[in-house]
Amino acid sequence: MTRRTLTLIWGIALAVSTANVFAADHGSTNAPLSEILYTDSLGRTVKASTNDVPKNLQPPADTGLKRQIPSVTKGTSLTGEARQRNEQSREGETGLRFLPGFQPPLMPYLASQNEHGNTAIRHGALMPIFPLEPLVQGTKYWLSEYGLRYSLQQTFTYVSMSDVENGDSSLAFYTFDLETKWAIFNDRASGTAGWISAQVEAQNGLGTGAQTQDAKSNLGSITDPTGIWSSQEGFRVPELAWQQSFRDGEVVAVAGMISQRNYFDGNAYAHSGRSEFINSALIHSMVMPLAQYNFGVNLQFQPHDEWYAMAGASAGQATAGYTPWTDFEWSTWSLIGEFGYAPSNFCGFGPGIYRVQPFVAEKGGPTQGGLCFNLQQQLGAQSPFGWFGRFGFGGSKASSGASAQIASGFVMHAPLMHASLVPKLNNDLLGMGFIWSQPSATTKTVYHDNEYGVETFYTLQLTPTLRLQPDLQVVWDRAFNSDSGPATVFQLQVVLAW
Repeated sequence: MTRRTLTLIWGIALAVSTANVFAADHGSTNAPLSEILYTDSLGRTVKASTNDVPKNLQPPADTGLKRQIPSVTKGTSLTGEARQRNEQSREGETGLRFLPGFQPPLMPYLASQNEHGNTAIRHGALMPIFPLEPLVQGTKYWLSEYGLRYSLQQTFTYVSMSDVENGDSSLAFYTFDLETKWAIFNDRASGTAGWISAQVEAQNGLGTGAQTQDAKSNLGSITDPTGIWSSQEGFRVPELAWQQSFRDGEVVAVAGMISQRNYFDGNAYAHSGRSEFINSALIHSMVMPLAQYNFGVNLQFQPHDEWYAMAGASAGQATAGYTPWTDFEWSTWSLIGEFGYAPSNFCGFGPGIYRVQPFVAEKGGPTQGGLCFNLQQQLGAQSPFGWFGRFGFGGSKASSGASAQIASGFVMHAPLMHASLVPKLNNDLLGMGFIWSQPSATTKTVYHDNEYGVETFYTLQLTPTLRLQPDLQVVWDRAFNSDSGPATVFQLQVVLAW
């Protein structure tokens, strides 16, 4: 992606936003004195009075607070406040509606995996507003009235590494990640709704070396310290599919070109790479074969608020930047499941989610299986602390990048506020994680069968849509590097979350 392309992206975003800023400003003065809902760094719902929110960031009159839906955190169950707001947004809606300006009814966990909300701004920032943000938020409200809800995240990342095996020790890159859900119809009478699910990503190495190199290859490791960095420069489409719900959101089916990682292996404390941990093993399990860019189906079922099940199947061997029929072969396929227990208050500790994830897969060789576990638990009903763990093993020829892996750690919500240092910062996040990995089958020379790593990060909410994230990782006994000594990886990441 050239600088001209990046400039064009920013120009389009600014032009669309400018066309709608007046709608965002005009109606805000008429918003009733009530509450705006936000999502905090642990995925919980936070309420704020309209008196505490700048008027040009509040919903316009044609949207209203009734249809202001907070952003969601994948890997959580939608809270009672957020579910009530969703129900209010559907009040008075009957029969069949096309391009509905409200979300379809969905069960709590399925809602977090299949929707985005229409609120870009976050609470608890160091600066209460930034010049572009009224334009960004106004556009998001306006598009949601036509059924289009999305999450757009852009990052600028600098990474510095020690003890590289080859290549540069310093790299920088830009990433663009747009996930959209465009509601096409909603039929309240039959309890069904249909929408188009799509994802577009882009990457641009800032400098000659960054366009052909990555931290994982340069270090010779199993895990990738820059987990959101793909090997494919330019644009790619991981998902383009039709999605439909049944039984008022108890059942959801997806079919088309599917990124299974958009639905499986979510975790509120370690998932995004753009606000939490950046190492690939702390974003997703590297044992599970979570297919992208290929044909697939996904079926989700949640009969009870605290129990759900999912199954996904994918076939093909297309990679980033290619169509799903590229070099298609039935000998490359995967079948994965996820069974989850999501109590709202587990033994008095607060919300937690406990997932069991079996899989079977083939990659042009023998058919092999595996088993993974993905757990998260808030450590106290009102605690700022949370614990997570991913544990998995599988056949070495069917697993993704690791045949066995443990990834676990802790996060703390608003550490500076709880330390009474900066009380206004009530949405930042601090985390520390540990990783152990064994490589899957590979043609590379394996020098160390057991690779270890640790990561710590801090995410600062600079403005309602801008985050700053310093990150430090140490990796030792790298599998594909003869040097057993530790390598240090420092990253500084700026995130624009629209």
